[in-house]
Amino acid sequence: MAKLSKEKIAEEVAAKGFELVDASNYENINSEIDVKCKNGHTFRTSLVSVRSVSFCCPHCDRTLFVNPNVVPQKNGYRVIAFDQATEKFGLSIFDNGELVFYNLYSFTGHLDNRLTQIRNFIRDVVIKE
Repeated sequence: MAKLSKEKIAEEVAAKGFELVDASNYENINSEIDVKCKNGHTFRTSLVSVRSVSFCCPHCDRTLFVNPNVVPQKNGYRVIAFDQATEKFGLSIFDNGELVFYNLYSFTGHLDNRLTQIRNFIRDVVIKE
């Protein structure tokens, strides 16, 4: 695949609602480029990230999501994701591809006890809710 021109990169970035600031380090779609959002935040990313469906400004994105205190009612197709740790257990819930809840839970004791606590947590809290 041929190397994209600065103009083509700027077009792709603009199509996502951003402005290309600097593409002087561009060699391929994984190279770092600098872009600016409509709120004036400048950040470094790559064309691979820009092409992603979920591409957004990392500064603005932090202020948009407010994590609720309880798991919200299911709204459409739900995906529940867990991390793979046994002491600090992360839970994320997505409805229709949008993050709607996340939290970090701590489990203590011997490994067998922690695994039992995690199993009970998943059964009693996650599955029932």
